[in-house]
Formats: sequence, C-alpha cells, structure tokens
Amino acid sequence: MRTVRTWPTLGAALTYLGTSFGTYLKAILLLQGVSVLLVFPALAWLFELALDQAGVEAVTQRTLGQVLRSPVTDLLILLIAALACLVVLVQVGALLVIAHRLAHREPVTVRTVARDLLVAARKLLSPQVLLFVPYFFVVLPLGNVGIVATVVRGIRIPRFVVGSLLETDAGTWLYYGFLAVVLYLNLRLVLTLAVFVTSDASVAASMATSWRLTRWHTWRFVVLFGIVLAVAATFLVGVVNVGLAPTRFTDRVAPDASPLVAGFSLAVVQIAVFVVTGFVAAMLAQVVVVALGVRQGEGPDGGAIHSAPAEPVAARLHGPRWVRVVVGIAGVVALAVLSVHNTSVMTDIGHRSETQVIGHRGYPSRGVENTIPSLEAAAEARAAYVEIDVQQAADGGIVVVHDTNLARLAGVDRDVYDLTTPELTATTVRARGHEASIPTLEAFVDRAQELGVPLLVEIKPHGRESPGYVEDVVALLQAKGVAGTYLVQSLDKDVVEQVESLAPEIGTGYVLPVNLGRLPATTADFVAVEESSFTPSLLAEAHAAGTKVFVWTVDEPAAMRGYVREGVDGIITDLPARAAQERDAVVADTTLSSRLEDAVHGILSW
Repeated sequence: MRTVRTWPTLGAALTYLGTSFGTYLKAILLLQGVSVLLVFPALAWLFELALDQAGVEAVTQRTLGQVLRSPVTDLLILLIAALACLVVLVQVGALLVIAHRLAHREPVTVRTVARDLLVAARKLLSPQVLLFVPYFFVVLPLGNVGIVATVVRGIRIPRFVVGSLLETDAGTWLYYGFLAVVLYLNLRLVLTLAVFVTSDASVAASMATSWRLTRWHTWRFVVLFGIVLAVAATFLVGVVNVGLAPTRFTDRVAPDASPLVAGFSLAVVQIAVFVVTGFVAAMLAQVVVVALGVRQGEGPDGGAIHSAPAEPVAARLHGPRWVRVVVGIAGVVALAVLSVHNTSVMTDIGHRSETQVIGHRGYPSRGVENTIPSLEAAAEARAAYVEIDVQQAADGGIVVVHDTNLARLAGVDRDVYDLTTPELTATTVRARGHEASIPTLEAFVDRAQELGVPLLVEIKPHGRESPGYVEDVVALLQAKGVAGTYLVQSLDKDVVEQVESLAPEIGTGYVLPVNLGRLPATTADFVAVEESSFTPSLLAEAHAAGTKVFVWTVDEPAAMRGYVREGVDGIITDLPARAAQERDAVVADTTLSSRLEDAVHGILSW
C-alpha cells in the first residue's frame, strides 16, 4: 500500500474543490437547506409526538422509565433514530459520492448521487445497522474527528458528568482513557463511510477495510484534518473580525444605528458559518477520498484517481437557470429575514441585572467544597446564594457533604449513613491544597447568618434516611428564622413537594440533570437545569409559567455572559467572583459590539 503524503493529498483535494466549486456550493445549499428547513423541524415534531404518547413533557431522570414503558413512544424514538441516521448518511454520503465521482471523472448529477446513496442505504437494511448507529452517534461525535464531526456536532458528554469524573484520580484516568480510545477508533475507522458509499462493502467490511488501510497512518490523518480545520478557523476569525468592525465603528460615531448594523453583521456571520461549515465538510470528504485512493494504489501519482477533474466528464450538478435564480433570491431573503430578526434580538439582550450568582458548594477553588472556609470565600466574592448539599448521618444528624462515600475528599472508604454526626464532623476533608472538617447544617447556617449570605440547600437522599429527614431539615431552617429567605432544592420531586407542604414560605427548586423536551410539570418555584439541557425555549416557557430558571454548573466566562444576556434567573458556578464580574460587565456595557461578539461566540461554539 502506498503512503498518504500530506501536501500532495491536500493539493489534489483542493484542486477538486476549487474546480468544482459550483457543484459543491449547490450540494451544500441543498443538503443544509433541506436539513434546516424540513428535516430538523420534522424530527422535533416526532419527538414532541413521542413525549405526548408517553404522557410526559420531557425526558428527565424521573420520566425516563415512563417513556420506555410506552410501546408507541419506543417506536417513535426508533423512527427518529432511523431518520437521523438517514440524514447523516445523506449529508455526509452525498459529499463523499461527489468527491469519489469527481476523482474518478464520473458524471456528477442529482440522479447519479441519489442512486449511489440509495444503493448504500439498502445495505443498512440488515442487522449490521446496529454497528452503524453507535459508530455515527457515539464514536464519531465524541471523537470530533473527520467529516461526520462537522455534521453530527453538539453531541457531547454532559459537563457535570465530566466534572464528577475529574474529581477523582480513577475518574480522571477513566475519562481520558475513554477519550483516547474513542479518538483512536475515529482515526482507524475514518475511511469507513467512504468505503461504504463508494463500494459494495457492508458496514462491517467497510470498517475492516478502514482498519486495514489506516494502519500506521493515524497520525497522518490527524495532520491532514488539523491543517484543514486550522485554515477554516483562520478564515472564520477573519470573517468575524470583519463582521464586528462596522458595529464597533457605529458604537463610537452613531450608536443609534448600531442595532441595525449589528443585526446585519450577525446575519452575514451566520450565513458565512453555514457555508464555511459545508465547505469544510466537502474538503474533508475530498481529502478522505483521495487518501483512500492512495492507500488502494490510486491517487495523484497514478491510476484511477486523477490530479485534476476533467470538465467534460465530471459534469456539474445540473439544474435549470431558474433554480440558480431561486437560490439567489432565497439567499437575499435569508439575509434580510435574519437581519430583521437579529436586530430585534440584539436590542433585546441588553442589560440584564436580575441574574443572581450562586456559589456551587461555596467557592471550591478557595476552600474545600461544602465547608465553612468555602462558604466564607463565596460570601467574600459577593455570591447571592451559596449552594450546599445535605445528607442525614446514622444518628439522624444533618451534615453538609455531597458524596455519600467519603473516599474522594477524606480518603476514607466509609459512607455517610454508616457514620454518626460526631464521627463525620471529626473527619477532615482535603482538596486543591485546602482542608477543613465536615460541618453540620446548623453550624453552616449559623456562619452564613453571620456573613449575611443566604443558602440554597440541596436535600440529597441516600436511601437510608429516617422518615423524618426532610422534616428535620425544614424544622432547622424554621428554627433559625431563615425559612423565608433560604431556598431548598432536590433531584427528588417528592422531596420538593414535601418541603412545599411543610413550609410554603420556603422557595423550592427541582433539579434537572437531564431534560429533553418541554418544561416538566412542577410546583417548584424554580428549576435548576444542567447546562447541556438548557434552551432559550425552556427559559421562555418557564418564565411564562412564573417559574425561575437556574443553570448549573457554569464556569466558562463566555457562557456566563451568554446566560446573563438570555435573562436566566441564576447561575450556579464554581467561580462566583468571575461570574459576578462577568454579570456586572454585561450590565454596565452599553455597546452593541460586545453583545455581537457574545452572539457570534454562541454560533461558533459546538
């Protein structure tokens, strides 16, 4: 097998892309346009229908079992998965088929591309489709390598799961080991889809072929993809800077015109990202096809794959002139509609001062989580609330601690429910160079009152509590005179409802680590949503229902600003000082260019 050389491979791929620019542009607009305008809304509608059939508003930790017990919902979910697979196959497969036909000087028309894709799709009507699904929706997105990663983006391990894993040495090794395995599988199977859509090979045979052809070549694909993505990123940075310049100018000389200019600039960036993403996918497809040919004995230096396409043979995606006119008009209309919409959005995401900063377990980088020093650090950082976790000890006492097992922070393989309150408060916990003892809830409340900072108390059942656990927490808050100012939240909906019945004066929250769909039915005063499950529509629905929305755990400055501009009611963060700084900066900033920068960052974030 011949060696894939970096620059000849990139040169050949770029030649095909450049000389067939019109072909790819039409393909990208068609594939992306159909997906955005038809496929994605259809998948969303099917998902809503599946939820309705299960009798739930969303898939959460509480409703998952109910969803899985509904046969109709299960069938709809399978249909959604099948359609999603088909969409990925069509989007990525079409670019690979075009690249293959151009490289082999075969006609490129809508009919020939569709015919090749249909042949490939028929091969999925076999048990081997079970290999296809995890490959496309687990290995490829999480590995974030190659052409499919530009299509199936946004699929990632939730941050709270990653954070939990990284809190222990074993979890850290497990997480990074898993990522290393996924990355390796991505690189070894990178030719799979190209083989699958351009030959008679089955899914398994395509994987086997890719595995064989990429032996000792994984680093070469890293270099190839890295160069393509680096060039694309550089180009987008240039586009963004050009797009921001007019708004920065009008901020200084004509502030009244900034909303309109910012709206238009954002529309230009959105369309540019839309097109550039498509061309990155096309370039990666061409690189994969050229590399595949080289490994099979073809390529720019001989046999089958040609160094440049022959125009008379490799015809363009044919279409009458009116199609080009319609595409042009659609582009102008899209720019106008986006500009009008963005102008409204840019003037609406202005000065949000209501967002509260909540210290997650205090201030973990300045004191061990859920300890008095961490509380003191969060109070000094001007946190509006300090979020803590409470559990019941073996003797019925209430202590402030997150993990049921003490191994992570105390180095002791003992569980909270097996230890008495004196044993727990005598236990030293250590993290990030800090150490302290586990406090009782009463001691924590006393110190919080002295500091003048209210608490957000999360009641964590471990399954071995006495029947009066929740009553004891509520009674303590009432006895301390803080029931009207403190908040209480829980993952357990029954606990939330019990707190409400015992003390209506306490503000309650329902914690949602996973929420796929609409706002769940809840009587809580707020929902605490993990970042991965937050959507603007969920926020709007919650506010329309009179329910506040807290988002956790937000540690990225750009995300902090984004949530403030969105108007969320609270940010739960490990970095309360930085969150307060970013919140205040958003409130104080009267320019449109900074809002535009944050909006662009949101577009470019995958």
